[in-house]
Formats: sequence, C-alpha cells, structure tokens
Amino acid sequence: MSVCPPLPNPNMDPLSEFRDWANLPPEMVELISRKVKYIVDYMRFRAVCSTWRSVSCPKGHHLPPQRPWLMLPYDWDLYKKNGGTRFFYDVWESKMREFHLPKTMGMTCCASYRGWLLLVSYKGREVCLLNPLTRSRIKLPRFMGWFDPYYIFFGMSKMIFSPGQLITVFLENDWVISCRVGDRSWKRYYPSEDLVDATRYKGRLYLLYKGKMEIIKPNKLKHKCVLKPNFTVVFDPDLTAIKKGFVQRKTGVCIVGVHPEGKFVLYEFQKQQMKLRKIATDTSNSTAIFFGDNYPCLALSSDDWDSLDGGSLYMEHKCVPGVLKLAALKSGYKSRYVHMVDGNVMMKYEDEYCEAESAMWFQPSLF
Repeated sequence: MSVCPPLPNPNMDPLSEFRDWANLPPEMVELISRKVKYIVDYMRFRAVCSTWRSVSCPKGHHLPPQRPWLMLPYDWDLYKKNGGTRFFYDVWESKMREFHLPKTMGMTCCASYRGWLLLVSYKGREVCLLNPLTRSRIKLPRFMGWFDPYYIFFGMSKMIFSPGQLITVFLENDWVISCRVGDRSWKRYYPSEDLVDATRYKGRLYLLYKGKMEIIKPNKLKHKCVLKPNFTVVFDPDLTAIKKGFVQRKTGVCIVGVHPEGKFVLYEFQKQQMKLRKIATDTSNSTAIFFGDNYPCLALSSDDWDSLDGGSLYMEHKCVPGVLKLAALKSGYKSRYVHMVDGNVMMKYEDEYCEAESAMWFQPSLF
C-alpha cells in the first residue's frame, strides 16, 4: 500500500525549511549588523545567538551618536526595595527602561557623558564612572578635604572626556578638576569668575562665562592655579543676555544660545579669526539640540535620525510627553515625594512643590 506524500501548504515559503539563520556566512552577518544603528536593536541583534554575537563588534563602533534617554530621579522607596533599580525613559519608543544597578546604592549620580555616569558617595570618599548598559566600572580618585557634599546634592556639575582618558569635571561655579584614569588625586583649578559651561576640544580648554568665552592651553597648568586665558572672545549683548552652553559638532566648538520662548541660535567659533559667527537659527538647520543643566549640550543631526526634527530644541522640561506618566506607573515608578507636573520633576512637601533632583539626559553607548 503506497502512501501519498502530504500536499504542500500554499501559504508556506518553500525555502523556509532550509533557512538556518544561525549559520549565515559571517561576512553576511557582519554586513547586516552594520545596518543597525539604534543601540537597543543592536543589543537585541547580538543576543540572537552566539554566532551573531561573535561576528558583530561588541562596542558597535559603526553606531551614530545615539538619541538620548531621560534618566529620572530615583524613587527612594523603590530604589531600596529593588536593590538599586534606576529608570531611564526612552522618549523615542515611549518606554521606561529599567537597569538594576546595585553598585549605585548609596551614591549620587551628578553627571553624565557619552554613556557614562559619574557617581559620588557622600563626602566624596568613593568616586567612579559606570556604564549602565555594559556594567563597566572605572574607579577614580576620591574627593577629599576640599569637597563639599552640597555640590552633588544641590549644585550643578558637568563632565567631559578627552583623548588619553583625561576626565574633567566642572562643579557648580567654583571648580574645575581633572584627572586621568589611574591617577591618585585630582588636580584643581580656579576660574576667574562664575562659570556657565566648559568643554575641551583638541587639547584646549574652553570656559564659558556670561559675557565672554576664554580659551586656555592647559599644558602647563599647575595644581590650584587660577585659570588665565590665552585668548578671550567677548560676546555681543544679544548672546550675553540669554541662557547658553557649549556644544561640539563635527566642525568644532559651537555655542548654543537659548531664548526664553524656546528658540535657539548657534554660533560657531572660528579659530583663525578668533571670533564667533552666527551659523543658523532654529528654523534653518538640520541640527537638533538637547539642552540640560547637568551635562554638556548635545547636538545631533536630523540626517542620522528620521525621528528628529531639524532645528528642534529638546529641553528637560519641554520634551517629556504625557505618556511618561503612564510608562512610569506601568514600571512601578511612583513615589509619595516625587510628582510629575507637565514633564517637570517636582518634590512634594507640605502640599507645596519645590524642585527636586533634576532629570538628566543620558546618551547610551557601548564604549
């Protein structure tokens, strides 16, 4: 008795039985991986199987500068209960991303830069860098003697890296400190007046004040010296009067000026002429600006990201959509003390609202 073979399913791809995604040629897997540009998708790609993971680059060198997430102030009750869970709001996918970071317990995050968080314990006895995505941790020298906990609990701080792993931190308006990985102590410098912002670019230190910009060659700076400029650029009254910050683009150092109504203008520093040139307003360029208090401003090109609008200004208190509250509740992020009001993070105290620890832009990275 003969048995008839089963009839083929007309809805089935005739090649599906022969596909073996885990055994694709390595060069093809690598080519596909380089087409992925969003860091979350890239991490998912590398998690498919051991073969895909071994072929793709762990650090994702091809990835463009990532769209930042919003790192929320920690809910202390939930933070203790879960042993150090921190919440990051992915504005672009309207998702709350949770990271279990037990090594952040008892430490305050006072700055963020290129995927790294600067963590400082009370009184500065422990200082380190932490990448939440890779869990990499770099120990830094302690803040001793001169350190005031006010800076990390109530003040403003910013951090940048530069080639050679030189880490520079700007604390409130009074300090500029720097060290290299492996150093035993920080070097401290004093600005000539209250700082607005600061950055490093091609070996030079740029200091931003209310009405001027100073440029310093830091090669011969001595510990505890006053920062004396090699060059000074004085601003016009329009730029002096508005809020501003440094931003680095491919062409060099720029200053973004933010008007009270939310519009911004970019000024490019021309090294040869030693002056600023207005290069664009918010309606005539492909640059999106992310502005915040606790990190150097970010500039991303809308050519790299379809979801970014050229000429847009994203601020901590303006870009957070209403779905953040829903995403926060779904993730268990709620507190008697922290309340969301129109995207602003406020602390409730005796039926009045005062500003709490601010939300912070965090640009994810695998480096």
